[in-house]
Amino acid sequence: MRNIIKKLVFLGVLSAFAIAVLTAGVAAQDKESAGGQGSIRVQDENGKTVKRQFSFQARRGADGIVKGQANLHNGSFNGANGKKYAAKFDISCLKIVGNIAVVGGFIRRTNDQNLIDAAYFTVEDNGEPGKNDRISSVFFFDADPSTTGSPALCENTAVNAFPFMNIDSGNIQVRGGTTP
Repeated sequence: MRNIIKKLVFLGVLSAFAIAVLTAGVAAQDKESAGGQGSIRVQDENGKTVKRQFSFQARRGADGIVKGQANLHNGSFNGANGKKYAAKFDISCLKIVGNIAVVGGFIRRTNDQNLIDAAYFTVEDNGEPGKNDRISSVFFFDADPSTTGSPALCENTAVNAFPFMNIDSGNIQVRGGTTP
């Protein structure tokens, strides 16, 4: 009976250690992340109030590499094909300071070929669920289609570089990063 109790205690300690190691690995992997979805109301070219919808997810892995994606549907202007502007981009840069994240990526697909470049935006997480969360517009490296910028420039972008707008619906979450 004593040997059985010793084995059970040993297995319990071993299991607790294994769970602690696995949990630490998951926590390290998701050290920094930002994500969310929602919409804001904006004015189109005719002064009509329309929706701008967004979703994004960015994570810094344990290896330090940032991966993620973003989608934007902006009803305030038309792309080159005459339809409301839409873009999908791959995120490869993430800078988090406090509750604000600066995100950078490269446009992968869009309905306006003049806007294929590095793109940047900022988000602010002000509590759950989406309480007064804010997002900036998307800013492109430049207006010259013959040049492309680096998404990594988000690392050098101040967290207050882009003007914020309150989201009307949705939620943004920012985790990890440095203290302001």
